[in-house]
Amino acid sequence: MYFVLNTVTPGPPGVPEVTMITKHSMTVVWSRPTVNGGSEQTHIVRAGASIRLFIAFSGRPVPTAIWSKADSNLTLRADIHTTDSFSTLTVEDCNRNDAGKYVFSVENNSGSKSITFTVKVLDTPGPPGPITFKDVTRTSITLMWDAPVLDGGARIHHYIVEKREASRRSWQIVSSKCTRQIFKVTDLAEGMPYFYRVSAENEYGIGEPCELTEPVVATEEPAPPKRLDIVDTTKSSVVLAWLKPDHDGGSRISGYLLEMKQKGSDYWVEAGQTKQLTFTVEGLVENNEYEFRVRAKNDAGYSEPREAFSSVIIKEPQIEPTADLSGISRQLITCKAGSTFTIDIPISGRPAPKVTWKLEEMRLKETERVTIKTTKERTKLTVKDSMRGDSGKYYLTLENTAGTKTFTVTVVVIGRPGPVTGPIDLSSVSAESCVLSWKEPEDDGGSEITNYIVEKRESGTTAWQLVNSSVKRTQIKVTHLTKYMEYTFRVSSENRFGVSKSLESAPIVAEHPFDTPAPPSPPRVVDTTKHSISLVWTKPTYDGGAGLLGYVLEMKEEGTEQWYRPHTTATLSNPEFTVTGLKTSQKYRFRVAATNVNGMSEFSESSAEIEPVERIEGPLEYDDIQSRSVRVSWRPPTDDGGADVLGYIVERREVPKTAWYTIDSRVRGTSLIVKGLKENVEYHFRVSAENQFGISKSLKSEEPAVPKTPLSKSTF
Repeated sequence: MYFVLNTVTPGPPGVPEVTMITKHSMTVVWSRPTVNGGSEQTHIVRAGASIRLFIAFSGRPVPTAIWSKADSNLTLRADIHTTDSFSTLTVEDCNRNDAGKYVFSVENNSGSKSITFTVKVLDTPGPPGPITFKDVTRTSITLMWDAPVLDGGARIHHYIVEKREASRRSWQIVSSKCTRQIFKVTDLAEGMPYFYRVSAENEYGIGEPCELTEPVVATEEPAPPKRLDIVDTTKSSVVLAWLKPDHDGGSRISGYLLEMKQKGSDYWVEAGQTKQLTFTVEGLVENNEYEFRVRAKNDAGYSEPREAFSSVIIKEPQIEPTADLSGISRQLITCKAGSTFTIDIPISGRPAPKVTWKLEEMRLKETERVTIKTTKERTKLTVKDSMRGDSGKYYLTLENTAGTKTFTVTVVVIGRPGPVTGPIDLSSVSAESCVLSWKEPEDDGGSEITNYIVEKRESGTTAWQLVNSSVKRTQIKVTHLTKYMEYTFRVSSENRFGVSKSLESAPIVAEHPFDTPAPPSPPRVVDTTKHSISLVWTKPTYDGGAGLLGYVLEMKEEGTEQWYRPHTTATLSNPEFTVTGLKTSQKYRFRVAATNVNGMSEFSESSAEIEPVERIEGPLEYDDIQSRSVRVSWRPPTDDGGADVLGYIVERREVPKTAWYTIDSRVRGTSLIVKGLKENVEYHFRVSAENQFGISKSLKSEEPAVPKTPLSKSTF
């Protein structure tokens, strides 16, 4: 990327020497124009002429070009024209406000560059800074001002000071060659109001003047105070406030005189004197309307009065009560048990609000531990020797004739926790171990429970032995017990402030208390093939007091009395098993028992005699295909399993989904019209037969069915 810069005043720029751009950097080299022997970035233009800045640039991709000028909207004064290779900025008929720093910036995704140069417009100066005054006397006044912000590109030679009587339009020059920024105006007419203005002059002429907006009277008495305000009222008083006069008349302000009168009266009476800028007038009549004014006093006398903007009716204002809780972080106070906490809240409202404190639903009153102090400005609740029961939400209610407001502060008194929640549950008791379980304390002491402490005591002794002092959960397995020894256990909770009281368990004897389990339900057939039978059963309703270890399944053939196990493992883990290697046309019975650590249960009742057969034959057939339905047909099973078929279960699956959806679970016939299908969507179907022993394997469709509108027959 490179730049070529040109303006109207200087000569043309040089030719770019180097242009280089990479992915992460950009090098710009250009020759600098020479401008009247000064810096190449400074351009001087006479007022009324034109400013023209021309910049050539390049880069890949084409950069974005932007002109900017601090604290200025260039679109209001400048005409900007930009192409892919150059940009021009033109300002016609320029003035001193067009001077300043102009910045041209270009940017693309490889980098950015900018050039900054200064334009000076040679013009008359801008207006001086605001005029202030002091030392006002009967015949003189001293004026002061700041230098102009814009000097017009040349040094300020001097200032021109003028005055004008407020009743006239013509200005009179007081000084035409004032070289300082202060001047004393003399020979003023006493009591005459004057306007004043100041202009700066450089080699290009006289600039715009700065003028006082209000006339100043030359007198030895002070100017009247500024802005008398009604600050506040009660039912018998009013608070007034004002600002100092613009000038003191040449001598120090020694005090102020307040005057008042009733609305409609012509007579002002003294309301009081003060050296302050505020005053409270007492002894007024409620609901009467008054007017007020104030005079400043110096050694020469009193100023003209300054009246309040409006009259005021004396009455107590109605202001809704409020409280400032900003001093209480998150409206939460945390206190350690046994110490003192204070809730100190600034309040306001007119008339002064009635204050009520509550802890949850209980209204608080002063006791030996609780102190409540309330003034017009704040209320303070103090609780000494705090306890856990002092925790909760404290409600501050403020009420006056203007309304009622309630504010909430939460107090947490932290200490050691309460005991664990019982009873302690004893389970899985054996000759060597047992399991203790309990619930968390209802009161955690205001701090997280860090651990539990578990202890044991043998019967006949008084000494407690530590089992574990760092239990994190509400359960522990206690081991290394002595067989047939009676034990009592106790549990305590702990937080960072201490240990709770302990909770004791009922005594237990370390021995196996288990019984054999109850028998499971009789085995039920869920599927058969020509050489296998799949069985399931329900676990016992009683496990003998211990977890089940497994199941034992036995079977026997029709016409024999010999039972034997069809599985090679000692027990079956799950309540299901598929018996294989069976003979076709042979019937079988099955029974099952459950086992635990104490032994095996009695066997369940045996199942009915079951023959291994295929339950249903295919294929599935489709006919009567419509846009939203299809008829599915099948043949009954060749073998009903020794019991009547109770019905058929029909399911469908939408292609390409994998989930099966049951359409009907009690179909009596061997066909079903399936409705509610989607047109032109492929469906697979499957059918299972069911009798009193269970459900057969499913017969699945080989090809999908596609519901569609049948073609109508044409008539010729």
